[in-house]
Amino acid sequence: MRGITTILFVLAASVISSNISAQEIDKTVIIVPGGAKSLWQLKVSERQYLPLKSFKMPLSIKEMKQQATSLTWPSDSLPNIQAPPAQDMRSRDTAKVAFGEKYDNVLQVGVGNYGHTLLNFNASHSPKENKFIGFYLNHDANSQGPVKSTFSARSENQARLVSRYLGTVNFWEGSVSASRQVNHAYGLPEIPSFVKAADIRLNYSYFNVLGKVLSARKNVHSDYKLTLDAGLLQNPAGLSELIAKSHLFYSKDLSEKVKARLDADYIHGEYVSALGNKPLLRSFYRVNPSIAYASSRIRVNAGILVATELEGKDAVAKTSIFPQFEIDFGVSDFIHLFGGIGGDVQFNTLKSFLSENPWMAIPTSFTNTSQVGNLFGGIKGVGNKNVDFEIKYNYAEYADLPTFINSPSDASRFQILYIGGIQKIQVANIIGQVNVHVSNAFTSSLKVDHVRYSLLNTVFQASHKPGLTMSWTNTWKLSNKVFISPDVYWIKDLYALNPAQNQLVQLEDIVDLNFKINYFVKRNVNLGLSGNNLLGKTYQRFNQYQNQGRQVNLTLAYSF
Repeated sequence: MRGITTILFVLAASVISSNISAQEIDKTVIIVPGGAKSLWQLKVSERQYLPLKSFKMPLSIKEMKQQATSLTWPSDSLPNIQAPPAQDMRSRDTAKVAFGEKYDNVLQVGVGNYGHTLLNFNASHSPKENKFIGFYLNHDANSQGPVKSTFSARSENQARLVSRYLGTVNFWEGSVSASRQVNHAYGLPEIPSFVKAADIRLNYSYFNVLGKVLSARKNVHSDYKLTLDAGLLQNPAGLSELIAKSHLFYSKDLSEKVKARLDADYIHGEYVSALGNKPLLRSFYRVNPSIAYASSRIRVNAGILVATELEGKDAVAKTSIFPQFEIDFGVSDFIHLFGGIGGDVQFNTLKSFLSENPWMAIPTSFTNTSQVGNLFGGIKGVGNKNVDFEIKYNYAEYADLPTFINSPSDASRFQILYIGGIQKIQVANIIGQVNVHVSNAFTSSLKVDHVRYSLLNTVFQASHKPGLTMSWTNTWKLSNKVFISPDVYWIKDLYALNPAQNQLVQLEDIVDLNFKINYFVKRNVNLGLSGNNLLGKTYQRFNQYQNQGRQVNLTLAYSF
């Protein structure tokens, strides 16, 4: 297998020689409807509200540079790790240091029932105003299911080191991170007495190197950004997956209102499913030239997307072309109408599947997902400090849409079933979201997502993809020292495929009620108590994997 250093060098040379890119538009993945993402654990700590994605010109590199020099850079966090409440919710003072505020270093520890232990540590240092270095550490472990504690235990350990430097010509950022994730495949009807916890342990380690460089010059009519990202996934059985990505963006002002943009992606993959197997070589290219126009009321982006994929050394390259068009019309300063058409290809990896479902069986090959057509439109309200909303209808057709099914050979593991071949899967989404902010004392967010799958006008249920999800999250400031955060999650129309009988099995609806209270003993000392799954339901997000009942966690955070 080629080394990570070699891969990064090849990526940089190949992307720079192509001389193509644009302002940053993240096209690494497409949105696959009904995906589990962070919902499979359904922990309060993973449910922080993400604000609506406003439809506007992508953030220009000029604006990014202005943010970089404002001395208000937030502390980074590791993937899937939310900043401790003491860092987010404490009252800020006016004492600032370079690239951050005082007390941005945080230590958080926590304990709970079912053997839950938690540790977060974020520390940073700015030796000069244009230099920054940070270190981030996380540990999270508990008995996830109602089986013997050692048989359903999970643990996650992560560490990350990041550095930033702002020069007169370029802005540089680099990071190195390592993580280890352990889950046990406890989803069996019964565990035989001769089985040991080590026999059902799923152990993955991940190492990542990331580098970014962008122009630091001000008042220029063209900008660029280059990102190189390489990650290596491994397990003790000899499995390895190397994914190296490069992104290059370039933009040029044609006039005050018109920009020409070109963005490109290249992904190289090497996958070895077991010791002695030959690596599966994978390549993926994406090019997206476009023209963007923005006036006081209308924003338009039009272009074309070309994606080429190559699965295997001797495979034939497959190229797809999609038109891209988006428009946003401001009926008023608050009400906007928007719509567009498009399409894309998602590069599927084992790591992306494990992020949704950690109990995967080892695949031997991969198929990318094609969004062969996408039509969307809706209305939204933005720019009001007290309320914003969005109602959107989205219709898309997919080839090779991935779904999770229990493996016929081992029902405690899951494998991918791709649906939609010659006949494409039609997916219709209706998404609604409203956010309410009452000064700094109360925020509330309600989101509803209804998904319908059909083939040849016949409606069906996709395995482990819910038909309806709803979340209602709230934060209420009772005083300067007390914050409460009640929330509820509802997942409906969730089915699993029984491979032995080739039949769909309906899983129980998931209603998950949670409550969290934070008490600030001092400005930089926070005591938190959370209750998860207060209804005590041992629901299943994935078939045969029941979760624990009522969960209680106590945390203490100290900022310095």
